[in-house]
Amino acid sequence: MDEKNTLEMSERPYRDAPGYNLLTQRLLAEGYTAENYPYYVNLPVYSRFNERDGLDNFYGGFVYQSWYAYEQTFQTPCGLWCKGLQCQTGLHYEGISWTFENDLALIICPYEKAECGLKHEILQSTEQMALQRKCNVHMVKDEYRYEGSVEQILKLYDDEILRKKLSFRLQKRNRVCETHMYFNKETQEWEMNYDPGDCAWIRCTGYCPVLGRKLDKKKGNVFYDVRESGRDYSLDGTLFEGQRFTAVKKGKRVFEHTVSMDICKRYVQLCKNDLIQFVKLNQYHDKLFFAKWYGRDYSVEITNIRAAQWEGRDLLQDLEDIRSGITVVHESDAQKRASEEKKERRKSAREKKIRKLEGKILETGYGSLEPHSPDRIHADKWLGVERIRELEEMREKKQLEEKNSLVQLSVFDLMD
Repeated sequence: MDEKNTLEMSERPYRDAPGYNLLTQRLLAEGYTAENYPYYVNLPVYSRFNERDGLDNFYGGFVYQSWYAYEQTFQTPCGLWCKGLQCQTGLHYEGISWTFENDLALIICPYEKAECGLKHEILQSTEQMALQRKCNVHMVKDEYRYEGSVEQILKLYDDEILRKKLSFRLQKRNRVCETHMYFNKETQEWEMNYDPGDCAWIRCTGYCPVLGRKLDKKKGNVFYDVRESGRDYSLDGTLFEGQRFTAVKKGKRVFEHTVSMDICKRYVQLCKNDLIQFVKLNQYHDKLFFAKWYGRDYSVEITNIRAAQWEGRDLLQDLEDIRSGITVVHESDAQKRASEEKKERRKSAREKKIRKLEGKILETGYGSLEPHSPDRIHADKWLGVERIRELEEMREKKQLEEKNSLVQLSVFDLMD
């Protein structure tokens, strides 16, 4: 670009440049510049696109001081008043900056209306769930009034919700629990979805309003068995091709921790189907999907769902199943085995680190370990004073032997 064109662009009036927000356009029309602007606005410095034009920035020019925008009065398309502190600004959607500076700040509709012909046309047709119940507000010079404001509508709405909540509790004779209650905004009514699994998750104890009594102090869990059966396709191409298999995993737990037996019993009564679907979807989804996809013989059953204080084992049934060719595995045994294997791996890894650390001390000495270093800390913790002294003596003995061998070699050289 030649010098003439550069000069013309630098001297071009700000109001002719594209991309300015409405606030900037208004202030420029009133005679303000990038060097002279009102106290209630600011000119961002770190978002400039052109160092020669302070108004050419990410925000489209001037921005309101936050304290000023928050104190101003705004009005919704339906005429409700609100303060700027309640508004949301800074969203960029459909090529529009929904900001204070463009007089397009947003607020959640106090009536929770998704369909409204008064708000901005883009907000009427949007498919974004987060925007469907929002409307645009504009700044007004009128003084804020509580009567007819968003705050008043929300207060009345909250009061109505509370009234309906009290009415709901009375209808249920107070046999309701706050944990399982929720307000349905579609029906504008309170509902209760009792799920004992939630009680187990928060480890509920004491009085249960749903049962109308204190929970049983005896604790337990919900156990179930998983039976897998089908054709063993790993034997295809061998003499045993077509052979079937059946494997049972017994004593699997639903909850990580023990909970009141009342919760366990209610879970078995009300949530059996949910448990079956959850286990199949989260633990056996891939096997079931590919079996169906390739037309393979494979099925999973969730059986023997029960509430008990401990797992319990039927040894006679286990022996009968084993004689019938069924592979039987108890979850507690599998967990214990996995825990022991993990413990053994940790022990082996630690012994390896100890051997490496001892070799380092034999090579360079305990004094070579930096104070407060991991090696010094581990040496003090794992080896102890006696073992460190023993290693130092071994090192000194080794050094003495090496020194004597060098002296002997020197004597032989002189004799030669």
